[in-house]
Amino acid sequence: MINQEIFKTSKSRCPMHKARNYVPRRWSPKTLRQKSDDVVLAEVQEWMKKTLPCVAGRREFNRGNYMLQVATRKSVPGIVSKFKHALENREAVACLFIFNDHRFYRGKSNVGDAFRYLAEQMSEITSVSPDDLANGAALTTSIELNCPVTNLRTVYDDFECIAFCPQSDDEQDKLYDPMMAMPYPCVNMSSDVYGFSQFVRTSALSSWNCEVYQQKDIEKIEKLFRVCVDRWQRVATMTIYNYEAVTNTKICPVLVTSDGDYWIAGHKDPAFAEQEKAAHKHELPSVYGKRIVEGWMEYFRNGQTYRAHGMARDGLPVEMV
Repeated sequence: MINQEIFKTSKSRCPMHKARNYVPRRWSPKTLRQKSDDVVLAEVQEWMKKTLPCVAGRREFNRGNYMLQVATRKSVPGIVSKFKHALENREAVACLFIFNDHRFYRGKSNVGDAFRYLAEQMSEITSVSPDDLANGAALTTSIELNCPVTNLRTVYDDFECIAFCPQSDDEQDKLYDPMMAMPYPCVNMSSDVYGFSQFVRTSALSSWNCEVYQQKDIEKIEKLFRVCVDRWQRVATMTIYNYEAVTNTKICPVLVTSDGDYWIAGHKDPAFAEQEKAAHKHELPSVYGKRIVEGWMEYFRNGQTYRAHGMARDGLPVEMV
């Protein structure tokens, strides 16, 4: 038991008690609820390393290519700038903003309120209102970078911010969806097109010990692209299967379609967050990966300028099912 005597202060000994309107600070159990940023960061890192169902995300984290930052509303713009710098130097492919607020720890609050909170925290980097973000709007950033495959300067218009919270694991919550669950309130920022491009680049370095754009044999390049689409497809489908295994699919659908070209889940990708659940169908790499490869091959075969802009958007809007 805490000895309350140590919190008592003699008014005769404390000059602050003479100050007008001074109210002595009392110990509150609330002060014990907030974990330090270091503890929260360490817990998320451990979860990313061992538990994250997303195969591509866990792969990039374990390779040191995932930037994790404990954030506040005011620090978000600076973290985005830092992430852009890391992208330019090919030091990262994704960024996770972690928000340490005890009001939204596991077992507290609900998904709807957590997503509204996260929408407010990200409001410094978008003109989209927090209310719209929490209700299905996308928070998209376009970033100009050198393509990891062609080395041409191009705009990636699909760096999406997606909200996650621990409450998404709760089957009693009306917005139950383990795909949107993380140990703490977080926002992930990444690009499917850029992520796949980096995957192809690392595959080329491993196979040829040179960049894709340095390879002179067009047939080797085309073969590598086919292999990478197949591997990326396996990575993506394994991710869906992993989430299906931890989801009560009677409440929230998660599956790969029988043709292997689409995945179905109880949310719309790339909505930042939603306040209503509905099943949507989304493209898998067997569809969008081939579209990206076609753009690359037009460059390598015919010299047509490669543009990443629109590669992801060609597959939108997603279809409600």
